[in-house]
Amino acid sequence: MHFRRVLSPLAGLLAAAFVFSACAPAATPTPQIVRETVEVPVRQTVTVRETVVVEVTPTALPEPQGELTVYTTRAESLFKPVIEAFNAAYPKVKVTVLSGSNSELAAKILEEQKNPVADVFINSDTLTMIDLASKGVFQPNDSPAVTAVPPDYRAEDGSWVALTLRARVIMYNTELVSPDEAPKSIFDLTDPKWKGKVGATDSTSGAMMANLAAIRKLAGDKKAEEFIAGLVANDTRFFGGHTDIRKAVGAGELKLGLVNHYYYFLSKAEGAPVGIVWPDQGEGQIGLIYNSTNAGILKGAPHADLARVFVDFMLSPRGQRVYAERNYEYPILKDIALAPGVPPLESFRLAGISLKLMWEELEPTRALAQKAGLP
Repeated sequence: MHFRRVLSPLAGLLAAAFVFSACAPAATPTPQIVRETVEVPVRQTVTVRETVVVEVTPTALPEPQGELTVYTTRAESLFKPVIEAFNAAYPKVKVTVLSGSNSELAAKILEEQKNPVADVFINSDTLTMIDLASKGVFQPNDSPAVTAVPPDYRAEDGSWVALTLRARVIMYNTELVSPDEAPKSIFDLTDPKWKGKVGATDSTSGAMMANLAAIRKLAGDKKAEEFIAGLVANDTRFFGGHTDIRKAVGAGELKLGLVNHYYYFLSKAEGAPVGIVWPDQGEGQIGLIYNSTNAGILKGAPHADLARVFVDFMLSPRGQRVYAERNYEYPILKDIALAPGVPPLESFRLAGISLKLMWEELEPTRALAQKAGLP
């Protein structure tokens, strides 16, 4: 397997794509018995139903094959297992993945809107997804796999759909912080005793902006501005991605990190000395904030049919199990077993705000974050 990272031309950088492919023979169709119900008119006034048994040989559908280009903001370690599972199911589809940040890839998609290069966009930021959809970059998708997703987690026309959910948590280094000392609320991260010891993502992170949009809506402008300004004043180390945060916490370079929940489980699986706080669970607190990863097929995509196959796969039980078992994420489908140790999302006091409402709060939140000094 080969990896390279490709950034937006606007950033003037090139980096990677990873490509996966394989081969396998198609199955030979076998005859089957089909029971078909037909309507038989009687005396032109009454209709009765009669069951007719016929033997049919199904036509062999062509096995999906060709090339598929995916733009994604997801970390290689999180997305690679999904591509591997897809290629195991569809070995004749060659997948090229170009990775970059939300802002880089969003700009690239808009730049290529009249002549799309990518077929599918997979990201970890609902706000960017809805924003791009409002600009008409995605095509409608009425696939049964998409329409089966609850309305709160997809566009009405299926142009974007959530794949998984992720909770916003605080992870801490257990060699430096005891469970009793660990913050119980994200607002505690501004406490001076954590000065210079906290990691968080900057304004380029969709998860961070969604987090702040939720705080604005739930706690008000003043509280949100104080929180952002408090993080800045507390010498919080801001990163472009969560992987750097989890590694810094695991190595003891930082005591605390504001991350999506699965980064804790990934670090724990690697043997890092880390603990987790599911914040704001007390009476009167805002509750656990969560967001989603998402998929959308580009309007005018060169390989739209294969793109639909790919999105359907990610929403299938098999695809959802990969996200749950390998990445510790919350599947968007019900009845998919969580990875061992991951508590059900419903077991927490959840923040009372929808993903779509977070998007409506995006622009004023950006302005407030800039005013408060978030880098």
